[in-house]
Amino acid sequence: MFLTRYYLYQAAATSTFFQAIFFPYYEQRAGLAVSTILLLQAGNTGLRACLDMPFGALADRWSRRLCMAASSSGILVGAALLLVWPSLVTACIAEALFAMAAALRSGADSALLFDTLRADGHVERYPAAESRGQAVAAIGSGATAVLGGLMASVDLRLPYLATIVLSVVGVVVALRLDDRRPADGARRRERGHMGEAARFALHTPAVRWSMAVAVIAVTASHVFYFLQQPYLQAIGVPVAVFGVVFALTKLVTAWVASLAHRVDHALGQRRTTALMLAMPVIGLGGMVFATTPIAAAWILTRGVLDGLWMPLANVYVNRRVDSRLRATLLSLQSVLARLTLAAALGLLGLATTRLALSTTFAIAAIGVAATGVGLVLIAPRVPCREDSV
Repeated sequence: MFLTRYYLYQAAATSTFFQAIFFPYYEQRAGLAVSTILLLQAGNTGLRACLDMPFGALADRWSRRLCMAASSSGILVGAALLLVWPSLVTACIAEALFAMAAALRSGADSALLFDTLRADGHVERYPAAESRGQAVAAIGSGATAVLGGLMASVDLRLPYLATIVLSVVGVVVALRLDDRRPADGARRRERGHMGEAARFALHTPAVRWSMAVAVIAVTASHVFYFLQQPYLQAIGVPVAVFGVVFALTKLVTAWVASLAHRVDHALGQRRTTALMLAMPVIGLGGMVFATTPIAAAWILTRGVLDGLWMPLANVYVNRRVDSRLRATLLSLQSVLARLTLAAALGLLGLATTRLALSTTFAIAAIGVAATGVGLVLIAPRVPCREDSV
């Protein structure tokens, strides 16, 4: 029953009907330019980076379940504001709420899953459950993207209205989740919780490397995400099809995520990381030259990237730390990733005002290739310690 509710929450919390069409909504309903929208996303990402670790510590020391419920509430309020009063001011407020919502869930959901299974004596099920949770989230996200695209072809406001309804479901399900912890995961009230987590990461090479992988993967994935809508518009894909492209990507993500723990077991961290980071290089590089509607297929490479990093980044960290720091360390990982992403989006926003979109893709592909090769070369040569999983 716990896993069923957890998977349902993942589907509801990560599925927003407007995710595949928010660029056209901001352009047509709020009158914003592409560069402004990218800068809004950079602000969203930067704010989330500032909030991720404090909210992760809050989840560890207060309640992961309530933080997850508050996350869905933030999406609900943000979508309602954009629906009622679309403008630059409202967009800024809504993006701030979306950032808070993402930070509240970041780390809390994975930590709750690991510790509840561990408290029930089923910790060996965690890697597969993490993979399946990400797969369920990807399927739900893809399905709502298709529906959102179809709704937007009728009225751009409908996806935001549907998101409000789905967010209510997320709140209700989150409040019904178990939030159990083993004895060593008891809440601690002392000061310095975040500092302790940061010091642990700094002095643990394998954790530092795992976080670096997450940083480049998150950045590459979101470069795909934020540029794919302008790209689809540029190559002549109708808005009604945006959700279909997004959904196909999520189906690939779901399939790969369901197999990610097996891929990691078969290939090991170094080769899995090499495969993971090759995907955005191939995808972004291909989009430089592909200029017809059929070229939207290049976006599917993002699905392979997401299907690998989403579950495995959490697995690599969770099996190396104890319960009381788990959500905080996952949030620290997210902080580093979001700060990098915020800087990348700001640069991409400036690039789109001066350079062709294809040139922006080329710069992104080269950046991922250079950092990815470096990470593969310094990957830990010893297998992950499995004493926690």
